[in-house]
Amino acid sequence: MVQFGRRRTSTEPQGPVIEARANIAAVTAVVEALGAVESAECAVALALELVREQFGWAYGSYWQVDPADRALHVVQESGDAGPEFREVTLAASFREGVGLAGRAWRARDLVFVPDLGQVRDCVRAPVAQRVGVRSGICFPLLEDGEVVGTMDFFATETLAPSPERLDTLRAVGRLVSQAIERLVAAERQAQAAQDTEAVTRVLREISAAATPEDAMARCLDTIREGFGWAYGSYWRVREEDRALHFVQESGSAGREFREVTLAASFREGVGLSGRAWRSRDLVFVEDLAQVTDCVRAPAAQRAGVKSGVCLPILVGGAVVGTMDFFATETLTLAPGRADALRNTAYLLGQGMERFAAAQKLERAGRELLESITEVERNVLSATSVAGEGMRLTEEANGQVAGLGDSSADIGKVVKTIRGIADQTNLLALNATIEAARAGEAGRGFAVVANEVKELAAETARATTDVDAKVTAIQEQVGRVVSALAAISTAVEQINETQTVIGGVLTEQSAVTRAILD
Repeated sequence: MVQFGRRRTSTEPQGPVIEARANIAAVTAVVEALGAVESAECAVALALELVREQFGWAYGSYWQVDPADRALHVVQESGDAGPEFREVTLAASFREGVGLAGRAWRARDLVFVPDLGQVRDCVRAPVAQRVGVRSGICFPLLEDGEVVGTMDFFATETLAPSPERLDTLRAVGRLVSQAIERLVAAERQAQAAQDTEAVTRVLREISAAATPEDAMARCLDTIREGFGWAYGSYWRVREEDRALHFVQESGSAGREFREVTLAASFREGVGLSGRAWRSRDLVFVEDLAQVTDCVRAPAAQRAGVKSGVCLPILVGGAVVGTMDFFATETLTLAPGRADALRNTAYLLGQGMERFAAAQKLERAGRELLESITEVERNVLSATSVAGEGMRLTEEANGQVAGLGDSSADIGKVVKTIRGIADQTNLLALNATIEAARAGEAGRGFAVVANEVKELAAETARATTDVDAKVTAIQEQVGRVVSALAAISTAVEQINETQTVIGGVLTEQSAVTRAILD
């Protein structure tokens, strides 16, 4: 360990050569140590420990800029400056320009103070005076040219570092910044690869799912495992009350948190899920317990559930549900990871749309199949009716043909009767002539002959009328026979058409069944 600077009470000056060697040794130790670490968190812890030990500080702390409030908050510490100083450090935060850390942030350069107790805008100053913390130094840590954090170190004595020592500490600050930047970039690349793999797995699982419920279960498991969450749940919007209700879960965050989850419901805008519903976008909270309108917040605080994220699921442009995931530690959500999570929600929404479209197609297909089956039944019924009509037409045709034959027979009988009447009329004429020859004796016979003659004439007239009617009947029978023949031809054509339609419907039915199966 090297001595950081000269004590004001010391009369023995430190040689520049010795200090230079000490500075080189300290820088070399930092470079070697940082070259072997594999994570930014380890790099910070190692840098705190090495700088504190190599330069003789009593206490060191690492602060990060929180994007939420644009203030520095302590993340790690090393060494000891007393419990009171540690307590105020852990509770403090510094905005740009405020306190020792805030000044280094604003200056974007190393800042040294001989006595922290004299830094009036620092909340640690009064405690520093009471516990004997004196000199302090702070340098900023940059990433992509922006200050992302600071490291500060304190001694329990008043120091006066040389310009060379301050330059060395600046160099150490740059080394730590570069190491953290390099490791953060590597972590981001690894996280991006992990996120890409998780999104790919989600796509594979959704594609392999057989039902919407299966897709949701697979998606919950894959996102929870792929992105490192402890618990996940899916909520569906019920149209009856326009509220989100629990449907499925994955993982565990404790019995109490699960019981509250199963019993909860959220309206649009209420709780983490309701906020995602209203915003139609991802919503992330570092601490669910701070979401005061969420019924799960108290249980989350007791169960140790910390960070949470919620994703809306959109189908046809409307929010149909949400997925939320929770961790038992406080997390920060990088933009790349947030985009990856959005992609998983989009993929699930697309999958749900495909399932909905498939179900709609299946319903339409079954309705079409039912319609085809009904039409087939009607065609078969019509074919049967047409066949019966054909039979009745043929039967009627036969009956009418019989009627024509009977009419012809009647005509023959009428002709016979007419012949008899003509002969009777001739006999009556002969009888009249004979009666006239007989004189008075044949008068009675003449009266009878006259009556017979009139009866024959009457019979002739009647047979003429009957003959006319029979002729009319025969003409009508001919017309009926022609009409029945035309009807029979039409019925036969209808039957043939129905047979063709029946064949087409059978083929359509088979194709529809093949599609549905």
